[in-house]
Amino acid sequence: MKILIISDIHGYSKNLKKVLDIYRKEKCNFIFCLGDLFSPGWDYEEVEDLLNSVASNIICMRGNNDTLIYGRLRFNLIDDYFKVAVDNYNFYLTHGNKYNRSNHSFLKENEVLIQGHTHRGLLLKEDNKYYINPGSISLSRDNTDGTYIIYDNHTFYLYDIDNNLIDALKLEGD
Repeated sequence: MKILIISDIHGYSKNLKKVLDIYRKEKCNFIFCLGDLFSPGWDYEEVEDLLNSVASNIICMRGNNDTLIYGRLRFNLIDDYFKVAVDNYNFYLTHGNKYNRSNHSFLKENEVLIQGHTHRGLLLKEDNKYYINPGSISLSRDNTDGTYIIYDNHTFYLYDIDNNLIDALKLEGD
């Protein structure tokens, strides 16, 4: 299964278009979006249209900045966290403002926490748990113009917005 993982769009449609082009080119099966879709005054209508174009293949978390939703989304935003089984692993999706690397009592050995919120990409195995963060596609704090992740064949690949590989992490023990 191939999955595009994005977070913290903040209404910036230009980079969302780029990653959705990558989603199509790479023939990803799903998109995990970790929230913070909008920021007031940005391209919210275009962001809605772009996300609605993949609505049947998206799981989307509600970010801490997603209190102002403009009402045209054709998919639901999920609060707190969402558990999904992928390739015999439990993935927990969350925005990251409530549940994160420091607060995750539900996470067990060999499970994966995928969070956004920090705007910093992260691929880390620590204490037999996996911590994944795609950073932000538009407001990166990583000295890039944005980052995202593609999950494929038990491996997370962190890329910058120009599709340059930054890091990779393979899940072990399957």
